[in-house]
Amino acid sequence: MDDFDDEYRRAIEAGQRNLKAQRLVKNWCDHAEIIRSPGRGLIESMTQLPIGHMGVQCKYSKDNSILCFFLEDAIYDFYQKNCKDCSKRVPIGIPNILEFVIPREKAVERQREKREAEEAKRSQEQIQRREDRAKLRGELTFEESLVLNLLDELDHEDIERDDPRLEQLANLAPETFTEQVIKHLMPAVLQQNLPYSVPAAKALLRTSLDQHEKLPIAVRLVSNYVESTLAIDEVLASAEWLTQGDLEQVLRRFVSMALGPPPIGAIGVRRTILNSHPIRSLFRKRRADICHIVEKSIADSSAQKISAAVEIILATDDEELLAQHTRNIIAKLMRRRTLLPAERRDSRVIYYLRLAVTACLERYPEKADNEIQSFLRDHDEIGRGEAYKAYRSVLRHDFRKKAIIGQAQRIAFKRLLWAAAARPEDAMDEPGQFFRHSWSEFAELASEHFDELIGAAANLTQSIESTYSDSSIELPDNPLSEIERDNRRSAIAGLQSALIEWATVGAKYKGREGIREFLNLYRRLPEDQEQMRGNMIAHVSKLLTGVESLTLVLSDWYRALMHESVLIRAKAAEAWESVPHHLVRDFPDLFFQAYSVLLSDPYVIVHRRALESLRRRSFPTEKRQLIKNRLWVLVILYAKEGKESEFLVNCVETYAYLCLSAREREGEIGQLLSNILLNLEGRALYHAVDRLWMGFAEVPDFSKVALKAIQDDYTRSISTDDCIAMLLRAPREELKNCVDDIKRAFKALKPYRPEGFFEALVYAALLTKAGNHAVSAEYFQEMLAEIPVEDRSALWRIETSLIATASQIELSIGSGDAFYELIGHWKALLSDLEKENEERAKLRDFPPSFFFEG
Repeated sequence: MDDFDDEYRRAIEAGQRNLKAQRLVKNWCDHAEIIRSPGRGLIESMTQLPIGHMGVQCKYSKDNSILCFFLEDAIYDFYQKNCKDCSKRVPIGIPNILEFVIPREKAVERQREKREAEEAKRSQEQIQRREDRAKLRGELTFEESLVLNLLDELDHEDIERDDPRLEQLANLAPETFTEQVIKHLMPAVLQQNLPYSVPAAKALLRTSLDQHEKLPIAVRLVSNYVESTLAIDEVLASAEWLTQGDLEQVLRRFVSMALGPPPIGAIGVRRTILNSHPIRSLFRKRRADICHIVEKSIADSSAQKISAAVEIILATDDEELLAQHTRNIIAKLMRRRTLLPAERRDSRVIYYLRLAVTACLERYPEKADNEIQSFLRDHDEIGRGEAYKAYRSVLRHDFRKKAIIGQAQRIAFKRLLWAAAARPEDAMDEPGQFFRHSWSEFAELASEHFDELIGAAANLTQSIESTYSDSSIELPDNPLSEIERDNRRSAIAGLQSALIEWATVGAKYKGREGIREFLNLYRRLPEDQEQMRGNMIAHVSKLLTGVESLTLVLSDWYRALMHESVLIRAKAAEAWESVPHHLVRDFPDLFFQAYSVLLSDPYVIVHRRALESLRRRSFPTEKRQLIKNRLWVLVILYAKEGKESEFLVNCVETYAYLCLSAREREGEIGQLLSNILLNLEGRALYHAVDRLWMGFAEVPDFSKVALKAIQDDYTRSISTDDCIAMLLRAPREELKNCVDDIKRAFKALKPYRPEGFFEALVYAALLTKAGNHAVSAEYFQEMLAEIPVEDRSALWRIETSLIATASQIELSIGSGDAFYELIGHWKALLSDLEKENEERAKLRDFPPSFFFEG
């Protein structure tokens, strides 16, 4: 978040510009309307400025503007496509959009004139070169003139940069490249940037020129990033003769070949094959000069030179060079707030500095760690964040592959562990992010640091308790301070749980001995340490690998299920969700009986936790009778109370899928569940359809639940896709019972908008499936009557007319009435639709001069 201030400032500036642009466009024309992308950001909510992608539309235009972050850009786009020659404009006042449109048009005109002048100049120079070659052709032999003939063909702007014909001619007929021809080509190769300069340079490298003459040609090709193995070989063969300027040029190219482009801002850049041989070969031959360049550049204050120096260090992969500049590299990164104030977190120099610090940690872990710790004394938050990123970078791994563990990884693991424990409420920093999810690939590290993980987790208990007794200066009734304390408490408890999970990974890695060590620690904990004991028992199932490990943990787990502490009972229930699938059937009956009792526990935290775990790891089929009645009691209890409706959805879902067969769900019990869900509102109603629609498509009255949900404001603010999918799968008989609900849903679309047309089609399909074509035809005719007769609504009107006509045809067929005229009308509408689509296909997808001016 170290770039937040800059991003905030840019957002404010954009909002202020958009606010002014809104006023200008309103003055411009009464028909102009502002449109924008949905959603509001935090900064916009705080400042009430229009921040976001915005555009312009008009009822007389079928072609809206693109949505732009700066409204001025969208207005200029719309003006060029629609407003410039519009006869329907209704001006309101001044100033208007011409305030910025006219300067832009003048700038575009200047750019166009400049481009045309450059094109004219290039054309004149091209004619002159042709005339010069024509004069020279009279002094050459037939074979020599072949080269000039080929140059005439290559001397065009649209020629490919790597056209091979000239090089092939030099390879097959080197005698055609005589002294006169070479003399003619040399200026184009070394001094000019002509269409054939690169092919000519490649060709000259294959001629009989001596090594000294070929070197500047090769340097020109390499420094211009031309892919030529021959040029690279020539440079390396004559590396001792390179001037300081030439050395620096080829050095940049060789470094880029070894490292490739940074991933930041590299969208669309084609993947390159890395080649570190040239830079390493050059380094061996000019070591002293390159070391001097690095030493001079890294001491500079310029971010570009620092980046160049670090890139050379990384590309050469020389341990001595890296060791010499370790402190400098770490200092530049950790003090970047002061030394590189203009560089953002995604800049090139920051990217390569991070790579270099990672290399230092991997090569010289103790030395690099000492340097990092010395700079942490600055108490700079950005530097601290970079230090943690560096430690995290050496703890990389491939999924389900054992990570490489060395001294660097051990140091980094310990540093991150105690950094996370020191600031447990910072869940989003690098240490917190690393430890809040355990990685089995680092089981060896977790095993080695088992005691430290348990110790750090135990220390957090005091931090959790301190949040309860925190004597804040805030007023006791202040809800914001209470929310802040709850968030802090939750973050610390989450870290404690995560560290214990890491400890289980380490204990499991040790095998039987590790499991015993974990359980012995649990047993020795004081009874009043409920938080720690609860978190340890919550992760006990993660120790399981087979029947032997199950035997070791079962007694402690069973006692926790029956424990007098509410928290420990809840945590013991939570452990069930992490039991390996293959061990579920190995649990004894006594365990399932004890667990099922928790579903009837009078404490909410216990029976809720037990049910949530069942949703993630179900009982074996033959054991589900133990929970069937208890789950049904929970469903009835929460349905009667009318509270915690989201938990009621969980109860219904668990009961229906674990305890009911498909036939039972499609009978009276399923209908009763649908009626219970039909009383829900808002978020709970959305989740009911979201979670149940796949298995409840055939359940009686569940279509009514989906129709209620699709009209709910909360569902519409998230997504109606699941509701639509459910309704389209509903049986015909079920839809017949829902016709009134479909009508209400259709009417709820008022006022009709183009974006609601798809939903209207769905309702038409449902009414058709239910056999009620008359209602469908009536509603689409009503929709058609309310669609404004405007150019931008033409497509919408045609599509609506098509559906209305289709419904009338189906109704006529069903009633036996004549429908030939309707068929003719249908065909005419299809023709109109085709014409409208063809017209819209011609509209530009990009604003005017998107790739060039403006």
